[in-house]
Amino acid sequence: MTALRKLAALSAVSVAVIVSPLSADADDAGVEFFEKKIRPLLVTHCSECHAADAKKLGGGLLLDSRDGVRKGGESGAAIVPGKPDESLLIKAVRYNDDSVKMPPKGKLPAAAIADLEEWVKRGAPDPRDKSTPTMASDSWEETMRVRARWWSLQPVQKVKVPQPKHADYSDQPVDQFVLARLEQNGLKPAELADPRTLVRRLSLVLTGLPPTSEQVAAFLRDYGSAGTSSSRAAVEKLIDSLLESPHFGERWARHWMDVVRFTETHGNEWNYEVHHAWRYRDYLIRAFNADVPFDQFIREHIAGDLLPAARWNEKERFNESIIGTGFYRFGEVNHDDCISLMSLGYDIIDNQIDTLTKAFQATTVACARCHNHKFDAVSMQDYYGLLGILRSSRLVSHGIDASDVNAKLTQRLTELKTDLRKELAAVWLNETSQFARYLQAAIAKRANRLDATELAAGLDAKRLEKRIAVLAAEKMPLEDPFEPLRVLVTATMADPAAISAEWPKLAERYAKEDRDRTEFNRTQFETFADFAVDFGERGALNPPSERRFSNDLGGLRPPRSPGANEWQIGGQGLRSDPGRSGDFALHPEGDTLVRAVLPAGRFTHVLSDKLNGTLRSPVLSVGKKHISFQVLGQRSSAVRLVSNNCQLNYKNYRALTSADLHWETFSPPDDRDSLRTYAELMTMFDNPKFPDQLSALGGDKENYRLPWEKAAENPRSFFGVTRVVLHDVGEPPRAEVSHLRPLFAGNEPASLGDVTARYAEVIANAIRAWSEDKASDDDARWLEALLRRELLPNQTSDSVRLAELASEYRQTESQLAIPRVVAGVGESGHGYDQPVFARGDVTKPGEVAPRRYLEVLSSSSDSFKGPNSGRLELAHQIASPSNLLTARVIVNRVWHHLFGTGLVRTVDDFGHVGELPSHPELLDHLATRFVDEGWSIKQLIRSIVLTRTFQLSNQPSVESREVDPQNRLLQHYPARRMEAEAIRDSMLAASGRLDRTLFGPSVQPFRDKDYADRRLFAGPLDGKGRRSLYIKNNLMEGPKFLEAFNFPGGKVTQGRRDVTNVPAQALAMLNDPFVLQQADVWAQRLVARSNESIGARVDEMFQTALNRSPADNERQRFERTALELAELHQVPTTNALASQLVWRDLAHAMFNLKEFIYIP
Repeated sequence: MTALRKLAALSAVSVAVIVSPLSADADDAGVEFFEKKIRPLLVTHCSECHAADAKKLGGGLLLDSRDGVRKGGESGAAIVPGKPDESLLIKAVRYNDDSVKMPPKGKLPAAAIADLEEWVKRGAPDPRDKSTPTMASDSWEETMRVRARWWSLQPVQKVKVPQPKHADYSDQPVDQFVLARLEQNGLKPAELADPRTLVRRLSLVLTGLPPTSEQVAAFLRDYGSAGTSSSRAAVEKLIDSLLESPHFGERWARHWMDVVRFTETHGNEWNYEVHHAWRYRDYLIRAFNADVPFDQFIREHIAGDLLPAARWNEKERFNESIIGTGFYRFGEVNHDDCISLMSLGYDIIDNQIDTLTKAFQATTVACARCHNHKFDAVSMQDYYGLLGILRSSRLVSHGIDASDVNAKLTQRLTELKTDLRKELAAVWLNETSQFARYLQAAIAKRANRLDATELAAGLDAKRLEKRIAVLAAEKMPLEDPFEPLRVLVTATMADPAAISAEWPKLAERYAKEDRDRTEFNRTQFETFADFAVDFGERGALNPPSERRFSNDLGGLRPPRSPGANEWQIGGQGLRSDPGRSGDFALHPEGDTLVRAVLPAGRFTHVLSDKLNGTLRSPVLSVGKKHISFQVLGQRSSAVRLVSNNCQLNYKNYRALTSADLHWETFSPPDDRDSLRTYAELMTMFDNPKFPDQLSALGGDKENYRLPWEKAAENPRSFFGVTRVVLHDVGEPPRAEVSHLRPLFAGNEPASLGDVTARYAEVIANAIRAWSEDKASDDDARWLEALLRRELLPNQTSDSVRLAELASEYRQTESQLAIPRVVAGVGESGHGYDQPVFARGDVTKPGEVAPRRYLEVLSSSSDSFKGPNSGRLELAHQIASPSNLLTARVIVNRVWHHLFGTGLVRTVDDFGHVGELPSHPELLDHLATRFVDEGWSIKQLIRSIVLTRTFQLSNQPSVESREVDPQNRLLQHYPARRMEAEAIRDSMLAASGRLDRTLFGPSVQPFRDKDYADRRLFAGPLDGKGRRSLYIKNNLMEGPKFLEAFNFPGGKVTQGRRDVTNVPAQALAMLNDPFVLQQADVWAQRLVARSNESIGARVDEMFQTALNRSPADNERQRFERTALELAELHQVPTTNALASQLVWRDLAHAMFNLKEFIYIP
């Protein structure tokens, strides 16, 4: 007999699940799926030929009613519920059968076919045989009046607490409401649960963890010390300690994560990360532990970025409120082209509307996308009013750090840069004193002149070679500062006197280029943003008297625009004002000191490339064909155009891979106004496509096959931008040559020596201006060109003082904290009212729906007419005490998690498709008290778990089984299987492997290997011992063990999880490597202890796993099995206590007890 069979022989051991029906929400979810996915599809693609009002009915098939679908047409039934492969409808849309292809005008999109297949798999739920609350002929106004009478849309009543016959039963209002209903049905409540059951129940329900042996012992001591009064005090003490436990927040955060469809990736083929999603999870834990009032919690979710008084984490110095907006960002997001496939962007917002309205209002508003809601008081105007609010918002990254984070360090870096500038200027000016001499020697060497050796005498050979290399270059861009010298040297190599003829030609050539380029740029480009206009840096670079040429056109620039002031700026790297001309960036390590001398503009790395930044433009104006950005950047920074709020779209996206300023040109969509197209620049942590799967397009060839946390180990990333222009011409602005004007100013040179002297003078003037922080863009171009060609000293060792300053700068820079960033939602800058799409078709806009909340819940839309999105106003209306639904919905969710079933079973749907409340007066009583007591979740929970109703035993009476088999009247406490996470966490707790640390990045789930192309990475089998809510929830493939026990998929709100009974669950408990591992870990701990007997160890195991001692027959069974296992493993019975194999198998058996995975 194998060990596995021996375990199965234990009569105390059973399969780890009991027979339990599918969740009651399954039918409701099917109806919702039909309304959101199938009905619009049938109307759009099938109604022309297969509806009662079709001009010619195709094949006798009606698809506009449930009976028509089931009956079928001339070929038979259109579908076989549950069997898509056998359904004629599915065969037709797949185009597999040449004899029938539907629709005949073209195959449906793959997503539409997949939806039809999923619908049939679900049994083809179709509510079209249900009678709606009004007749079809009624006007919508009349329909709304009738539907507004629904129970959940009536004012919350301050209900009088009933007086049950047995008035002495309890003084708690909850108990009196429940007892009154029981008495009406001829039932008596069960007895109270025994204290061991109660302590286990409370610990599992409130913290998701079983109590420790010490907690149980302490509670039993308190409970039994002095009668009834002390037992109540003991229960109160236990409840208060559990509510104050840090693990309370973990448990209730996980409940809410189901509601907001928390996931850490977006799914689809490339499975992009939701950046720092774990920060939202930690935010929830802190919020529930701190008992943040629920109305504040609502406002933080809907508009946490807009609250006039944000909630701050004073200890860790960051904004808590803004993290709440992260809930918008979860769920499945398609990364295809959102311009040609416009519906994709609307699908994202549809999911947001669905989540928001279910989470806080238990209302299926998203069912009104294509038509007025078929059952509830929700119109298309309501839906598109909400759509306008969210389309007036943007999906953005938010920096959450307080302004003082890194402030002292950045201030010191700024001071050090001032000292470095002075020291560098002194070193550089000393170098320029010899600059002309070096150039003359280089010219002589280049021309192989006889005096070359003499001129080079005393000069540094390496420096001289750098200058020779410049002159020997075959060709440089015309705007390169050394191109004029190269041309002159080449032209005069044979005859130095030829300079008198060459100079005028060269001067005229540059004058013409200056005129042409300046005029071209002035006439062909419209400035969209100039990021230096605040300083007036451009356009007055030299007095007119000093200009050698182009007096008519010199210095003209594209028309300036105040548009840069309308851009949204974020990130610590952009906290200061726009950089002045000549600002500079430093290398964080290595011998080279200065990374770049920069023109005026916005640059994230002027203090450190560890500091992040984002720039977002207003909506692009319609008219010009192209938009060009003068940018630089590296390390997964990017510039892109965002249309329809699609964050993962690969079109109009460029990774920045060059530290040199250059132009990036895009062609925005023609329909950029309705697409709300805007431009965005961002560093790595703000880039939602990091690491980018499209490495060929995105340029991220190093990181895309790495886990996010590994790819992000090097946080350095930067970008810079000087200006953005709009144009029709097919090229970006041409590089101007204004910086070369000083070379051609004054008298014509008589020799190359005069030219080199002029170079030395121009360079010295640029350095002097730079040293005084008065440099122009032209000065910056000179210095940058010299540094790039290594013609200026740029080593930390070039002076003792430089070395000291560089060392302190780098040491200070290394102490900068990495900016903390979260994915969230922000304002677009202008409110936008959304057209209503006929039948939800994005290509058929109709009348405009003003931004507003649901008509049935809001008396006026006036508050949404301002210039902002309306999210803050929406948050206030939902969080209002007068809202008909909000308090009821959250109270019901809390009740659901305490009892396993809500007072309204359909926790996400209080509408007509949902169920009626079992105790409507009790629901209103709790909702009223909840608001009156300050929206406190902890106080609500405390008041409920202190009731006799919660503390009843789980044993139903015979009468209860007959009268109320589903226990909706709560005659007894409803025992139930734990959630997947609690099962796993309980095993970790029993084995002693549980790591109770709170917070931090998620741990990759266990997999057999990495699947980098799908961004699925393998983690340790035990998840480092962390609780299950810290295991990374990947939308493409979740943690397998948890999924076996109905862990939610993460695509839609699932406030009530399915509870299924399938063989895979029993097999997981028997064979999953995690279960086997934890049994072994537990066994290691057991055999390391010195128990006197097998029975004593069995007692210890029962106390650890079940919080009770075994019954005599249980102890005997386990003792006998231990000896049989010893024989099986060929271990002498005298050594059974020391055999890890024996106790591994017994630990495995303990895990498989029903009691182990049940809330009693």
